[in-house]
Amino acid sequence: MINHEVLPNYRSYETPQFKVETLKIESSVLKSNPLQDSPTRFNPLLVPHGTGPWPVVVVLSGFTSNAPFNFNGKFNEKNPVQVINEAAAKGEAPQALYVFVDALSTWGGSQFINSSAVGNYEDYIMTELIPAVKSQFPVSENPSHWCVTGGSSGGYGALHLGSKYSEVFGVIAAIAPDSFFEASLLSEFYQTAPLWEKYQSGLKALEELRNGRLTKMRNWHTLLNAFGMAACYAPKGDHGDFHFPLEKDGTRNETVWATILEKDPLHFLPQRLNALKNTAIYLDVGNKDNFHLQYGCRQISGMFKKNGINHDYVEFDGNHFDIGERRVEVWRWLSTQWRT
Repeated sequence: MINHEVLPNYRSYETPQFKVETLKIESSVLKSNPLQDSPTRFNPLLVPHGTGPWPVVVVLSGFTSNAPFNFNGKFNEKNPVQVINEAAAKGEAPQALYVFVDALSTWGGSQFINSSAVGNYEDYIMTELIPAVKSQFPVSENPSHWCVTGGSSGGYGALHLGSKYSEVFGVIAAIAPDSFFEASLLSEFYQTAPLWEKYQSGLKALEELRNGRLTKMRNWHTLLNAFGMAACYAPKGDHGDFHFPLEKDGTRNETVWATILEKDPLHFLPQRLNALKNTAIYLDVGNKDNFHLQYGCRQISGMFKKNGINHDYVEFDGNHFDIGERRVEVWRWLSTQWRT
């Protein structure tokens, strides 16, 4: 007799601290998105044992990734879900409902904001996903028991959603969040400028992405990042086109650049400081970040200190590609927050 069982969700490892479930959303706000990405979204969950009410951790992904990818198996190392499970067993990660947000777009991400060139992913999260979580699971209604977290673009999304919707998220944990665009993003646009001279259209760039030519180029990730961020931050109409912030002579188009800068945390956070007075905030970045994000984080921390916003700020010895190892520090910090 072969010992076997049929499991409700595919996985190649055990998570004894949690059940694995999937919250499927047939999104109405993404139904007519300009990139024609699927409006059907599959959001995996780690569901704690017991009856609740549970705190909630909303996990956002980095650019070209997607939070459900955290469930993928890895060679010779544990994946993020296994890390959470082991940390929870040790009391170093909270027993909470973890929601892994499915927000991938054709451009590799959405920055978790609304864009007429990418889609209304902010509305999808706030008006569809979050209400569905609250209606389907016994979760806490207390904002101090709701955390939004992520690294890189996910860290950006955590700062954006956490500061804009403080009545929902009372806890923000951001690792190396996109910020200080003058240092982190402008150079990407300059590296992309020669190709933009050839395309002169966001729709042409999109066509080259879809036919596979863009991702065959040597510096494809830089190109994808620059075009994808322009689509998120500076949309042009509602058909997937976008503005590019550089002129042919290399000078900035100040109107377009100003539009992009409005999305920089260094520009939107000062307008939301009052909303953050009661928010628990953790900010983490490497001191050798490849995109110079330590400078943006230092400025954000300085802004918070100047305005009396309590937060924990950590700079670790490492770069942008080490941030996956920092997530366990978030879980430890969060466990401490929810024990008090």
